[in-house]
Amino acid sequence: MTAMNTLPLNNVSPAKSPRVAFYPPSEIKEKLEKLASIERRSISQMALLLVEEGLERAQKEGRFNESKDD
Repeated sequence: MTAMNTLPLNNVSPAKSPRVAFYPPSEIKEKLEKLASIERRSISQMALLLVEEGLERAQKEGRFNESKDD
């Protein structure tokens, strides 16, 4: 399988985006890699998409407010 060039999900150049690191257990990393491969995304793109979906769901559930005053 060849790598595909894809745009960042948030339309921000990766060089200009803030960086966040996390250290998942091996099982989580393997699942993330598999899902990214299936969806033809990089691991970073897949992780960002999953975080965005989780944050959207949490906001809809009223678990946090996106207001900058918080």
